[in-house]
Amino acid sequence: MAISEQWGELLEPGLRTIFNLQFSALAAQSRIPILFNQMGSQKSSEYFLGVGGMGDWETYGGAIEYDDPEQGFKTTLTHEEYAKGFKVERKLVDDDLYNIINQRPVGLAMGANRTREKHAASIFNNAFSASFTGGDAIALCGAHPYSPGNGTTHSNTGTTALSYASVISTRQLMRAFVDDRGEIISINPDTIVVPPELEDEANSIINTMNSNSLQKPGTASFEDNFVARQGIQYVMWDYLTDANNWFMIDSQLAKMHLLWLDRVPIEFSMDPASDFNLEAKFRGYMRYSYGFSDWRWVYGHDVT
Repeated sequence: MAISEQWGELLEPGLRTIFNLQFSALAAQSRIPILFNQMGSQKSSEYFLGVGGMGDWETYGGAIEYDDPEQGFKTTLTHEEYAKGFKVERKLVDDDLYNIINQRPVGLAMGANRTREKHAASIFNNAFSASFTGGDAIALCGAHPYSPGNGTTHSNTGTTALSYASVISTRQLMRAFVDDRGEIISINPDTIVVPPELEDEANSIINTMNSNSLQKPGTASFEDNFVARQGIQYVMWDYLTDANNWFMIDSQLAKMHLLWLDRVPIEFSMDPASDFNLEAKFRGYMRYSYGFSDWRWVYGHDVT
């Protein structure tokens, strides 16, 4: 049976459908929408400028006092391009080997999702590294200056292993975070982020231990589980690479300052450079950037 000269073009719609279905299924399990402020972009780079806090309100005596917040640190996110492709040989179509052909867009979609997850998780994996810094030139978890004009530092890093007690103490430390003027800000540490190795420990700390009460883990006396009472949840992420490190975050502030920008959402198409006599080439493309514009949403533990 003769094969059309446009056999590659005839394959494209079906392969695109397989690619999109596989990518969508994997994206539904992604931690990026859970943790990040995911948005689009129309520029080659995006800039985020911190704004300092404002003072307490004064008693009104006929004239309003206008505050002048200090300009904070500037964060620049520049989009990068990512691409990958595969080939379909003419002989696979001739021999009706569609089970092999269809595996290739599946693999391409899995690679795209894995790339995105690795990049997003790298913010946590490099949280203690001086080689990966934010707008204040400090790692995500470190001793941060209050502002460009105030060199006083406040740390958001510790070394304590994950436990019921360390979750409570970390929550207290986060609630003491201050703005550039040293004023307490509204922090609600409500989520623990852990690698697979700490999932069981996180689950035992947080979950209800008895059907009639929130029992403190490791007790038999129905002592109240303070952590669970606060509504604290956990997120396990397969792409966190250190088996001991863990993080506590304010999920609402993370949605403001932990950033993922899709300049070009993921695409799938046939490469016009295909040689339709012997093989058709298909490619995926995406362009994005990621980072953080402030540190006050997270406290990390670099556990040795």
